[in-house]
Amino acid sequence: MKIEKHIFPLFFLGIFFMSSPASAMMESKLWEPVNWSFENPSCSGNPYDLVAKATFTHTSTGQKIRTELFYDRGDNWKLRFTGTHTGRWNFTTESSDPELNGLKGQIKVLPNPGVPGFMTNFGSKWGRLGVDEAFVPQYVMYSDPTVYYRKPDRIDADIRTFFVEHGFNGFHTSVLCRWFDFAKQRSNEIDSASPSPDPRTFEALELLIHKVHAAGGVVHIWVWGDEQRRMTPKKWGLNGEVDRRLQRYICARLGPLPGWSMGYGFDLQEWVKDRDLRRWHKYMHEHLGWFHFLGGRAPDLEQICDGLDYSSYQQHRPDYDIYVKAIEQYPDKPTFLEDRFRVRKNVYPKKDYDFDMTRRGLWHSTMAGGAANIWGNLLSPHPFSISNPYPNKNQILTWSRFWKDRFRKELVRDNSLTDGVCLKVPGRILVFYKEDTDSIKMDLSELQRTIEAIAVDTCRDYKEIAIGGLKAGRGQVFKARARSDWAVAVRTKRDSE
Repeated sequence: MKIEKHIFPLFFLGIFFMSSPASAMMESKLWEPVNWSFENPSCSGNPYDLVAKATFTHTSTGQKIRTELFYDRGDNWKLRFTGTHTGRWNFTTESSDPELNGLKGQIKVLPNPGVPGFMTNFGSKWGRLGVDEAFVPQYVMYSDPTVYYRKPDRIDADIRTFFVEHGFNGFHTSVLCRWFDFAKQRSNEIDSASPSPDPRTFEALELLIHKVHAAGGVVHIWVWGDEQRRMTPKKWGLNGEVDRRLQRYICARLGPLPGWSMGYGFDLQEWVKDRDLRRWHKYMHEHLGWFHFLGGRAPDLEQICDGLDYSSYQQHRPDYDIYVKAIEQYPDKPTFLEDRFRVRKNVYPKKDYDFDMTRRGLWHSTMAGGAANIWGNLLSPHPFSISNPYPNKNQILTWSRFWKDRFRKELVRDNSLTDGVCLKVPGRILVFYKEDTDSIKMDLSELQRTIEAIAVDTCRDYKEIAIGGLKAGRGQVFKARARSDWAVAVRTKRDSE
């Protein structure tokens, strides 16, 4: 047995593999994936159909995580694990294959302060375990796995561009039929009647998820596309033998990696029924040892299946009121406006965005309570559908910097306090937003202590303008230096300490 403290291939990272007896105590950090490798030369038949299950038990609490081993070429199988609690974990395996049955091991998970873990939710808000914080996923359109496969430098550069320079916090990638053949995205291009997962596709996704998670971000994966373009598994049967073989492999190989969510695809209303999504959702969660959000979008504000993990909508150009309505329909789960909001020239004039609409969309989705979105600048068509940088990236970064440490899981809407819109942590923090204005009326009467306030022009580079003279009372007014789209944050001084 070999133990790997990293999850990535030797060929580009030069990882050193540590060998250790099965009984040796391994160490890792919280939210840090670890692999064990096992040789199984006696396997016969399709190795992707061999089932070997592992149960990890946290010795101090008794919590159990159940996952499966996955085949990784040659005679090699791997077991992947990520600790969700510090302390010692033991594992044992079960399989009809004698070489993968009864394997045992142990690992000590150490603290990893400040590192986000798996995605979670706080009611209708998206969140992260580990840091126990809410956030608003704002994904930028990214390329398919063939473009970033074995290209860590490419991913690093794109993270710098879109996360650091723009302020987005996630990448969106589509896989389609590349699950079965790395070079093919359509089912009619694949001749096999019973294709198996392609490890190259998974290597690419592992690398992307790891890089983005290390940068503090998240990845959203579209499993499929639409059937009209043959970007689905319908050729082999939805939730049939081929499809479920893939689902088990996704759960075993990607399931332990923190920082991703998954949508079933696009134009689902044309080829998927409620029962198809329910079966997929149930089977995936039966095999996922770690929770990941699984969803499937529907046109307008309807749902094909209301039993998924987040509410998802294909809504063109949602405004603030639409975001609020979408969130309020399912207030116990997070919301995703899961169309791609693209800046394009004369493609779909009633659907596409411009740069001002993009900026305002970031604020609308946040002030409504925190709905996720996918953004893309395609004015100069890119051969791999990846977004180009935005010319107004300073405005996107202003959105990001303003909400850092301000988007709290306790925030609620209360527009009765303003002539704009308002989010508040009752008695502690008030955030106001109004467009095309030079003033904002504010009721600050619930802030009983000494307060401090700043204003930010959302159309410009990030700059906090201190506001003096405000009192914890009704009838307060912010008067701007110029007409623009303004955000104002007011809080008690105690909350800032």
